[in-house]
Amino acid sequence: MRQAGRGTAPGLSDRNGAGRILPAMTQPDRPRRYRRPAATLTALRRLAREAAEAGEPLAAIAARLKIPRTTLSGWAREDGFRASDLQAKAAAAAAAETEVDRVRREAEEMVREAGLDADASPVKREVDRARARVSALLDAGHIPEAEADMRKARRLLSLMNFAAPVASGLSEAQRAAHEARGHAFEWRLMRKVCEAWHDGLEDVVPVADGDMRFHGMYMHRCHMVWDINRALFGPDPFYEEHLMEDIYLRAEEGWFNGFRGKIREAVRRLRDIGNDALADSLEENLADEAKAQAAWAEHDAEKGYARPAD
Repeated sequence: MRQAGRGTAPGLSDRNGAGRILPAMTQPDRPRRYRRPAATLTALRRLAREAAEAGEPLAAIAARLKIPRTTLSGWAREDGFRASDLQAKAAAAAAAETEVDRVRREAEEMVREAGLDADASPVKREVDRARARVSALLDAGHIPEAEADMRKARRLLSLMNFAAPVASGLSEAQRAAHEARGHAFEWRLMRKVCEAWHDGLEDVVPVADGDMRFHGMYMHRCHMVWDINRALFGPDPFYEEHLMEDIYLRAEEGWFNGFRGKIREAVRRLRDIGNDALADSLEENLADEAKAQAAWAEHDAEKGYARPAD
């Protein structure tokens, strides 16, 4: 059978194509224009606006969402998310917020200056300030902000009314707990100053229960530290104001261990500078302390206190 050559008609067997059938030559169709559905365009428009408001440039939005630039520019102009539009909105919002904050601040300052919330609880104080803010915002014409502050104040009032039946009892319990913590702290500091502290000693009667075992010794030692510092370094109002803080830090560092030896060294320094009066007073205090503590030796052994030897 004779094979078709180069001049064969379209659709017949091609010698170079190994029996391949070639389709007839036809005129290529013009590409059809694709139009996105309306729902897709609406979603893209919303995404573009949100991205622009978040700070993304329009060129980047067009490339990422595959939106023609002319289309995106039209959306930005119509919806107000061009760069100039967004800057104007931000400036207006900042100006409005600054004005509202100023009105609120001035209202709160008036309440404080008048002393209307001096003795109020934190929640009651916030309610009073909210009422002042609402009044000031109304006078300034900021109605939405006044309504927002009023809703917050009403929520606080609702909470206060709900908690009122047990608030008194809770306050008493909190005061008692705070007082107990204060006594425990004082008792711990007192024992450290008096060299009667060691870790793990938990079965000790606190000061609040009437055991004033170390109270006099504690006070005398604090006064001795104060007198020595004034004599050696001169009067210092700042130090005198923070004396107990210094006592606490010294106690935590263990400075009061071996206290009598430190006082005797201070006595020698005081005599060197000619302050015999204070040196004599300190020696008398040490003698009185030793005499008083000797009477408590049996009590110390019974309670488990350990006192280092001089």
